[in-house]
Amino acid sequence: MSQITIFSASIGNGHNEASKALKEQFEQQGETVTIIDTFHSIHPLLHKTFLELYLRMIEKTPRLWGRLYRYSEDYSWFLILDQLGTFFCEKLHSIIMKQRTSVMISTHPFVTAFLAKLKKKKNLTLPLYTVITDLYLHPAYVRPEIDGYFTASPHIDHFAKEHNLPLEQLFCTGIPIKEIPDINIPRWKLRNDLKLQPDEKTILISGGGLGLGKYEEIIRSLENVQETIQILCMTGINSELEEKIRRCSTKHRIHIISYTNQFTNYLRASDLVISKAGGLTVSEALACETPILIYQPVPGHEEDNAQFLVNFGTAVKAEQIEEISNHVEEMIFNEKTYQQFVFNARKLKKPDAARHIAYVIKQLIRTKQVL
Repeated sequence: MSQITIFSASIGNGHNEASKALKEQFEQQGETVTIIDTFHSIHPLLHKTFLELYLRMIEKTPRLWGRLYRYSEDYSWFLILDQLGTFFCEKLHSIIMKQRTSVMISTHPFVTAFLAKLKKKKNLTLPLYTVITDLYLHPAYVRPEIDGYFTASPHIDHFAKEHNLPLEQLFCTGIPIKEIPDINIPRWKLRNDLKLQPDEKTILISGGGLGLGKYEEIIRSLENVQETIQILCMTGINSELEEKIRRCSTKHRIHIISYTNQFTNYLRASDLVISKAGGLTVSEALACETPILIYQPVPGHEEDNAQFLVNFGTAVKAEQIEEISNHVEEMIFNEKTYQQFVFNARKLKKPDAARHIAYVIKQLIRTKQVL
């Protein structure tokens, strides 16, 4: 039996949710698993610094974040993270020794950089696998110390060739998500079970676990939708956002829902999700066969997620706030259009990604043990 340590990071909620989904699947297969909140475990101040820096950049200077992201596709400035990781090798090594870790899994690219540096500096033979929680493969993910890459991107052949990676190290599994509700249950029934109005068209607004996004703008724009709808505002841990939404005046029915373990139930109960294209949220939406309307994705990784979904016909991107109501009218009130989005999501979704990843890693471990 392996001792698996999943290294996550509380920079956004998606990485933690992916880690929990993997842990659940490994444990069902009889493995012992621990999740480490990496930066917080190294030092709470490091976690605070990373989180505040990330939030400040995507809220105050998102274009700068986007430019850095694009620049790093051609220039390896991101390797500075490996050098930064040098300062924390001893702490990470002590965590691994304490956990008696035999397999390392990372669900955050910054964490992966730290672990790759640790593996190189300490000459560790422990396998390191990275689970990519966006839909696009970026050069910054590549490290020679990584033994396997798990991605939602179907373009692994091209990526492997371009970056001189063995194709057998890349696996198109999807992003690991928790189990979703039965898709055969009608949405109205799920709405009824959640104490929502069962016969009203329902839109869910999501900004991830941190409740990021222009909820008030979106609610105001939805005033132009002719028919009365109900709007589920998933605010995560953002209590300040809740107060702002309560002050919004609207003809529609508003439900404010803070952080909940029933997110996928609400998502499955909705006819449409308006989101900024975080990897976990859109993967859950695909699994729930809920059409996606994207507004103001974070420049860089979320823009790539958005383009990926638009290309596959599972989402529409609103470039301006004024476009949202028209897109909503077309996407949920035009039955032919709506069913096409559902059909495309059904082709692209990977609801069993966590189980698939756990199975593949176990096979890779067995192969390595035999060799």
